[in-house]
Amino acid sequence: MKKIILFLMMMMLFGCTQKDETQKPTQNRTYNDGTYTTSAMGYGGEFQVELTLKDDKIQDIVVKEHNETPSIGGVALEQMIETMKKENTYDVDTISGATKTTQGLKDAVKSGFAKAKNQ
Repeated sequence: MKKIILFLMMMMLFGCTQKDETQKPTQNRTYNDGTYTTSAMGYGGEFQVELTLKDDKIQDIVVKEHNETPSIGGVALEQMIETMKKENTYDVDTISGATKTTQGLKDAVKSGFAKAKNQ
């Protein structure tokens, strides 16, 4: 009985807390969350790019209407977007045969990151 009372007294003296698993630790983020619109110059002309960031990660990259050849530039854009999202960076290899288009996309996403920079 004395052990139980001693244990209860120790619990009252030192307290008993539980860690709240729902709270995220406060972090300094490099980029502000949001969607940032930029433009790119491709083989077929200028097109708009929307970069969406959340928690310093690429959530989505959307290329608006463009005049790139669907079977060349269009496919290259889709491949680049998937790679950028997977690697969470704009600094990926361009695609041969659609160099101007994919370099334009890289530049536009890089510009989006610059706009999102937390200052």
